[in-house]
Amino acid sequence: MEKRRNANRVKGPKTGRQRSRKPVVLYPAAALARLLHRLRKSLPGDLLQNAGEIYYIGGSDVLPQPLTPEEERELTERMQEAAGEEREELRKTLIERNLRLVVFIAKRFESGGTGLEDLISIGTIGLIKAVNTFNPEKNIKLATYASRCIENEILMHLRRSSKIRAEVSIDEPLNVDWDGNELLLSDILGTEEDMVHDHLEEEVNRNLLEYALNRLSRRERVIMELRFGLKNGHELTQKEVADRLGISQSYISRLEKRIILRLQKEIRKLG
Repeated sequence: MEKRRNANRVKGPKTGRQRSRKPVVLYPAAALARLLHRLRKSLPGDLLQNAGEIYYIGGSDVLPQPLTPEEERELTERMQEAAGEEREELRKTLIERNLRLVVFIAKRFESGGTGLEDLISIGTIGLIKAVNTFNPEKNIKLATYASRCIENEILMHLRRSSKIRAEVSIDEPLNVDWDGNELLLSDILGTEEDMVHDHLEEEVNRNLLEYALNRLSRRERVIMELRFGLKNGHELTQKEVADRLGISQSYISRLEKRIILRLQKEIRKLG
């Protein structure tokens, strides 16, 4: 009788930890650079302007609201002069407000053999190092500087744990630049400050765009992939996309405008 009662019980909802994670779709850096260029031409203002909204991961975990550029500048400058408990509180705030960047970068390395939660923990160490060593006088955004520290911390862990076949080093290709050339960490570390800023800023922009694309629905993402050649480099016209999806060109045009506006909103949340 007890077994029957147990069999008839309705199972409760799964917790956020039990949910299967949506796989992250990665795109070539050159394709993301092209789309960024198109977005900058079609949208007013700075794509990475902060909208002061709270961002949710997977619909369950709430990450702290991001700092505005003015708040970040004020906090980093205050931390340089503060000491004791005041400095620790400022440092803690800067770390918490940049945790979203850790989550996104960690997801890019999920296939390297280390679990996402471990990667986030390791990436957070990189974020802490970034906050501890950040110099606001260098004219580089904290998120830009932190992204490289987070990525490098994860890469060093993957190297030490031998979870990837190819050894990761300072001369290992990390990405490609606008011209499709391999970009090495040694290239970044060995250039002038303004070049460092340009390379890192553009890489962060591409990362934010890629994550924003992953926030779209499957159909919205397919439309962007076809229109802007995100997967194969071949851009289709609105009519070609409409024919392939079996809908009208005018509807594709309306959808494209709506998707671009949504991308802008998502990027503002992240930036």
